[in-house]
Amino acid sequence: MLGSALETLRRWSPEATDGRTGRAMAANLVPAGAAIALFVLLAPESNWDPVLIGALAAIAAVAFAAEVRLKISAGAYFDASIVLALLTLAIAGPLPALLVWMVPDAISRFVIRQDHLLSPGLVATVSSFALATLAGYGMLQLANAPSIAAATPALYTTGLLMYAVNFLFARLTFAPFYQGYRPSVLVRTEFLEMMPPFAAMLALGVATAVLIGPLGVFALAPLAVVVVLPQLALAHLGRNRSITRLRPPEATRVYADAIADVLGLSRRERHTVAHAAMLLDRQEPATIGAHHPWHLGESHSAILAALHVDERWDGTGSPAGLRGAWAPLASRVVAVARAWSNLTAGGTLELSHSEAMLDLSLRADEELDPAIVEAACQVVAEERTFVRAPEFQPRLHRLPLPRTVRRAKLPAVLAHLTRPT
Repeated sequence: MLGSALETLRRWSPEATDGRTGRAMAANLVPAGAAIALFVLLAPESNWDPVLIGALAAIAAVAFAAEVRLKISAGAYFDASIVLALLTLAIAGPLPALLVWMVPDAISRFVIRQDHLLSPGLVATVSSFALATLAGYGMLQLANAPSIAAATPALYTTGLLMYAVNFLFARLTFAPFYQGYRPSVLVRTEFLEMMPPFAAMLALGVATAVLIGPLGVFALAPLAVVVVLPQLALAHLGRNRSITRLRPPEATRVYADAIADVLGLSRRERHTVAHAAMLLDRQEPATIGAHHPWHLGESHSAILAALHVDERWDGTGSPAGLRGAWAPLASRVVAVARAWSNLTAGGTLELSHSEAMLDLSLRADEELDPAIVEAACQVVAEERTFVRAPEFQPRLHRLPLPRTVRRAKLPAVLAHLTRPT
């Protein structure tokens, strides 16, 4: 018993104290005391609507369950918990809002035992939620709108205020002492970078609040979908599909599609690459030019690309000894994809992508086009930020999104969202 109590007390002493233990404890405990005092003094009224509050709490629980399944950081969550707390604040009052906001943390501590029951983190979380809720309550009281619809601007401003207060007391006065983060890094990565998705989610939350009057609990349905859908999409993208489950020709087609996407090839060029890879699966390159029934319907450019896939960048390949860019572009793409698959697919050496990229880089400038090898390296670099398995199947190129989003924006967003705890 004594040992357990001492262990609990030690959690309030940062590892690298530098004489900061007192400041750390004050930064952690003073906001908690202020939150308790304000709740007691203000004694705000609450409207306990069990159906609405239960539905909001259920959405928070389901979203957190998806987050746990993905094993992503709390900062990666789209701050839907704040939006759910804001909705509860608008329709029920501060105390119900605080309870709904606490649902994910309660599950983490009491159900799955992911966090300590009593720790500085718990104190920082509860006090930040409480102070943010009270700040939001004060903002709505000042607005004094006759209806939620009339309070829409104030409601949005309240959400932003709650976001800022929560960040201040949950992260900015806690993480530098107990987790060693620099305040400037926290502001940039956990406040500013997460502001755009939060602002979008907040707009949906405000619209939902307006619809609750005429639609009741059914107004929460679109919000529930938007809250959970990103987690389901991340689960789909992050699910490990090992390249070793594919035969080398199948892996070649996957890699060729991904490389073509990185290179920004036109739809026609990508079609040629895909058909050339399919031809290689059907026939040996040396006999591709022969007359066979399966040639019907195949484009001339795809047949030509498959025929020259054994050309080398240094001009010593076959069948024509074409040097450098004289070989068809599709041939050079498929050559890199085939070399990659012969290192990683099922039944080969089954190397990791990092090891395969090292091998391909050593063969660039002689056997393989260095620009296309660099594109293959970019495929691996972008996708392994959110798929942790070393033998994943590339999948960004399959997403039905504009290429500028798929290749330029999405990898960075997914890397941030799937950052491990």
